[in-house]
Parts: sequence; C-alpha cells; structure tokens
Amino acid sequence: MKLFIKIFISIILVILFNSNLYPDTLGSLLKQDFTKQQRIKIHFEVNKRLYSFEAGKFKLKKIKKNRDKINNISEKILPWAIMEHLKPEEVARIIVYMYHADEAGASFIDAEDLIPLVAKKDIPLKDFVLMVQYNRETERAKIPEEIRQSFLGQAVDRKWDGVSILAGGRGLILARSGKLNINKTASLLLKNLPAKGARTTSQNLISIVENIIGKSSKKQNSQKIIKNFANTHKTVVKTQNSPQGLKNIIHNADQTVQQVQRIGRVKIPSTPLKNRQIDKENGIISDLEKKPSSVTSTSWKTINKAKLMKTIKPWLGTPYKYGDKTGKRGIDCSGFTRIVLIHKNIGVPSDEIGYSTSTQKNAGNPVNIKKLRCGDLIFFSASPNRSKITHVGLVTSPKTFSHSCSRGVIHDKLTKKWWRQRYVKSRRIFNRIVD
Repeated sequence: MKLFIKIFISIILVILFNSNLYPDTLGSLLKQDFTKQQRIKIHFEVNKRLYSFEAGKFKLKKIKKNRDKINNISEKILPWAIMEHLKPEEVARIIVYMYHADEAGASFIDAEDLIPLVAKKDIPLKDFVLMVQYNRETERAKIPEEIRQSFLGQAVDRKWDGVSILAGGRGLILARSGKLNINKTASLLLKNLPAKGARTTSQNLISIVENIIGKSSKKQNSQKIIKNFANTHKTVVKTQNSPQGLKNIIHNADQTVQQVQRIGRVKIPSTPLKNRQIDKENGIISDLEKKPSSVTSTSWKTINKAKLMKTIKPWLGTPYKYGDKTGKRGIDCSGFTRIVLIHKNIGVPSDEIGYSTSTQKNAGNPVNIKKLRCGDLIFFSASPNRSKITHVGLVTSPKTFSHSCSRGVIHDKLTKKWWRQRYVKSRRIFNRIVD
C-alpha cells in the first residue's frame, strides 16, 4: 500500500510539472544557470515538499494560486544559489522554507540571512520560522552581528530546536537591555539552556535565562518580553505543523517587537555593568575580550603578495561554517577574511578589522572595482536589497579573489557574471603592495 502511495505521488508530481505549475518565466530564469535535469530536480523537490507539508492533502488549487509567489521567491533565491554554489536539492529546500516563512508573515529580507546556514540542513519548518524570528529580534535589538550569528551556528550544531533558539535570543536581548556583556552571556546561555525547549516548560526556560541575567530581567520592558515568550512557547507546543500553525507562531512571537526595538535604542557603555557570573565566563568569541592593540607602527600597511598567498593556501578546502570566526570546525566568509588579515604573516592589528561584514565594510578606504589589487576586501549582495552586503572576499589579483562559501574556502574569478552583477563595494586596507 505504501509503495502504491509513493508511486501515485510521483505520478501526480510529474503531471504537475508538465501542467505548467511553474510558468516559462521561472524556467527561463533557471535555464541560464541550471541544466534541464537540474531544473526538473528543483521543480520535483519543491512539489514533493509542498505536498508533504499538506499532510497528505494535495491542495492543487492553493499551490496554483500561489505559484506567482513561488516564482518570485525562486527568482530572489537564484543569486544566493549561484553565489553560494548550492545544489538543486538545496535550492528546492530553501524555496520551500522561504515560501512558508512568507506565508507565516516573515519577509524574505528577514529570512534570507539564514540561507547559508540551512542550505545543507533539513530542519522542521517550525524550527525554521522560529529561527527567522530569532534573527528578526536580535537584529532589531542590535545584538552584534558576529555574536548573533555565532550563537545561532553553535545552537544548530548542538541540535537545538527553534524554541530553545528563540529563548537564547531573548536572553541576549535582555542582557543588552541590562547593559551586560553579551558575548559572555551567549556562552552561558549555550551551556545552560536545554536542546529541546519544546519538550520542557516555558517557566523552566525563563528561569534559566533569569538566573543568568539576574536583576536585569526584572525591568518592566524585560518582563513583557518574558511574558510574550511564555505565550509563544504555548503556541508552538500546541499548534500543528501546518501553514496556519506557522502563521500563529510568527503572529504570537511578533507581539514583542516593540519592546525589542526599544532595547535596540539602548546605549551600550564601553564598560558593561557588572554581573559576577557573566564576568567570569569566557565569551563565544574569545578575543572580543582582548584590549585593542596598542601597536603604533604602520609597517603592516605594506603587504607582500607572496606572503598573502602563502597564508591563504592552508585554508583552501576548509568547510564553510555559519558564524564560525575561529576556523576550528570551519569558517564563514568574514571569519576567513579576518583570520587571514590578522595572521602574523600579514600583521593587520586585530582592532583594525571586524568580525562581520557589517564592520569590515568600513575598514580601510574605498577603492574602485577597476583598480582592485591584492589585499583589498570586496563585498557583494545576493539580497533583493542590493545595498545590503551578504558576502565578503579577499582580492588576490585584479581578476581573482578568495572566499568561504558553501563549497568551503576557494579561489574564484571576479569575471563571473554573478560576482560582477552583485558587486557592492571594495575597501583598501594596505597602502602598498610588494611581490
């Protein structure tokens, strides 16, 4: 019987593919960068996943009604797919994730930052929409990009569900509200929160967060965030894994956005307020705690091309790891550029180059793409918001650069159309170059 059902589903999916579920506009778009076999695989996987999510009820009318939305999402994903070197099955999975995030009420811009993280991970849709909510809230609360990405990457590695991820995000936000050390708070949250938050009570999760944050969680604004989390937890546990269920989760969680935005306007002091438990902890990004370099020499501003290539070489093939700035288990794009530049062979002082694209984009001085040379930083956008930087690489010659993408650390050509079309800006770190 099960075999018959599988065969029946396959036949239906083939019919759907041939019945113009996807209009020629999408086919033409995919045709530029994917083979016919790859395009069929993408279409088939999208249909299969949409069918599965409908719990056995194939709502053909609904899917046809929303095919424009699917095509629109697919078009937005294509730059990500090409620039991140995604496989057809990964492209299909992300199309479905984004489709349901949109249906639930989250924008593509809010969800797209997770594409490099989930491209190779098949996670429940409930968890994905909660991760999107985590991203929305921590971004609006102005949690530093490197910390929110590193925290999320480590949480996913530990197989946390979306409930625990959102609880951790709220913990980071409350720490910021209390002007505590967010980097060290993140480490304590990772150590103490359970992996499966949906299997415990909201009160248990809240108690863990409050024990870490201390008195900061007693403020009125903080209490509203905590109360909203309890309601969201209840919604997640009770709701079914359905389109309406996902919409309920986002709608419920979104009630806290006003409080989060207020916290985002809080001024963070250079010396965070004291909290004994947090102060003695090591942060998730350890050298954030180091004092800025006191080096006054500018000898590092001359770069030796041979030394740069020698420093990059051992990193080639290192797997991409979302939010990893250390290179211990992999490295992300801004982690790679930073770790190469501060290497003793190159010598850029650690306080001269940030951990994230949002900080690195201001390093050094602007330089025109036509004048690129070895050692320059180059920035790209895969986002519909073309001014939003989503990727960074290190220029090795006027026509080549090195970067970390889903294929790992690789050398790439700047002459490829997607890099040229999605170029945003470049920055010059070094004053002089020698061979």
